[in-house]
Amino acid sequence: MRKYLIPLAASAAFLSASQAYGAQTSANFQARISISTSCTVSATSLDFGPVGIINGGETATSAVNVNCSSGTLFDLSFDPVLTVTAYNGTMVNGPEDVAYSAALSLTGGTGGAGSGLGGSFNLTIDGLLPVQVSPPSGIYTDNRVLYVNF
Repeated sequence: MRKYLIPLAASAAFLSASQAYGAQTSANFQARISISTSCTVSATSLDFGPVGIINGGETATSAVNVNCSSGTLFDLSFDPVLTVTAYNGTMVNGPEDVAYSAALSLTGGTGGAGSGLGGSFNLTIDGLLPVQVSPPSGIYTDNRVLYVNF
C-alpha cells in the first residue's frame, strides 16, 4: 500500500506548487505577414528532337508555368518591354542554321495567351519548323528568355 502513497504524494505536491501563484498579468501580440506582389515563371526546353530531313510542319512544345500572388495582373512576353507572344527565330550550329517559329498558347487560367490575373497558369510555347533545306547534322540551339511583367 505504501508504494502507491509515494507517487500520490508527489503528484499532490506538484499540483499545490502550481497553484501557489498569487497574481497574473498578460500581454497582447500580433501575428503579421506582408504579402508583396510577386510572380514566378518556369519553362521547359522547346525540343524538336532528332529530325533527319526537315519537311516543314515538325512541331515541338515547351511547358510554361506562371504563378502570381492573388490579384496580380501579369503579361508574358518574349521581349522585356513589349507583349510579344510569337516570334520567328533561328537555331544555329556554327555557320549553319535552322529557322523556326514559336508562340505562347494558354492551356489554363484566364486572360489571353500571355496574360492573366493572379494564381497559377499553365501555358505552352508551341514551336513549328517551316519548309527549308536541311542543314548538316548537329545540334542547333537558340537561347531565348520568357519575361513575366506584373
